[in-house]
Amino acid sequence: MMFTRTLNLIALGFLALWMLPKFLVTKIEPWEIGVRVSVFGGVAEEDFGLGYHWSVIGLHHFRRLQSTLHFLDFNEDPGAERPTLEVRTKENNVIFVDVSVPWRIKRGEAWRIVRTDLDYESKIISTAMGILREGLATMSNADVQQPEKRQQTADAILPKLNEALAQYYVHADKVLIRAIRFRDAYEEKLQNKQYYVVQGRLDEAKRQESVAVQETDTTEQTIQKDINLKREEWNAKIEALKTKWEIEVAMLEAEAVQYDRRRRSEGDALHATAKAEGDLAEAKAEALGEKLKAQALASQAGKTYSAITAAEKFELGEVELNSLDPSFLLKFGGMDAWRKFFMGQ
Repeated sequence: MMFTRTLNLIALGFLALWMLPKFLVTKIEPWEIGVRVSVFGGVAEEDFGLGYHWSVIGLHHFRRLQSTLHFLDFNEDPGAERPTLEVRTKENNVIFVDVSVPWRIKRGEAWRIVRTDLDYESKIISTAMGILREGLATMSNADVQQPEKRQQTADAILPKLNEALAQYYVHADKVLIRAIRFRDAYEEKLQNKQYYVVQGRLDEAKRQESVAVQETDTTEQTIQKDINLKREEWNAKIEALKTKWEIEVAMLEAEAVQYDRRRRSEGDALHATAKAEGDLAEAKAEALGEKLKAQALASQAGKTYSAITAAEKFELGEVELNSLDPSFLLKFGGMDAWRKFFMGQ
């Protein structure tokens, strides 16, 4: 029993927590401006933006206005809310103008709209129509056909429009003139006139093109003539320089040949002289060597060297001795005999 009562209390608590915000706060979406109206205090002098705001059911309620960009359009498209503006130009010709005016509620002044209880959208439409007709009527037929003039007219209308709309606490961002048309008959005349103007401009452009082509041809011929003259002038200069350099090259080649021959003859003479001097020196050296050799061999040491060399190369063949003739032994039987034989002593 106690447990059931506890569950009931918890459920009632959750229900109260869920229901309580519904009675005490109001949610304002990002695209909205909230204006709180009190039963006793009237309209609060502030705008409420995105979020939850204090509001007791039975004591307060919120008026919601759109914070996003609004568009006031005048055009002849099927299903359009407002028809194209019909305006007379300075020349008293009727034109039909498609216009768009983007506008928005001024920041922090939505509560003023609610306080004055204005049907502000219808008043904005009627005010804008009057200002737009007045401003567009300042254009001439020629201005209508020039985008720059149309833009200047739209820019001039915007300050006057905002001055008139300020009483309704809204602000226009721009005046966009999207299209302008004359009545069909006059439109046809304008198109024909424009056709003739364009045709005239085309003819003038073709004439200027023909003149430009002729001038270009004349200029090209003059340039080509100058090029030919310059080419001949430079060819003459090149030939003159070529001849000059060929002569100089030939002279240099002749000088080189003469120099080569002179240097070769000088070199040959030097070579012959040097060779003769070398041969003479070699002959003198050989003679001196032979002289020195002879002198060396004539000395006692030279004789000894000659004897040793002779002894090394001496070969004694078979010798038959006659016992009855002892002269050989007398001549070669001792060292003195051999020394005398080889050394002459």
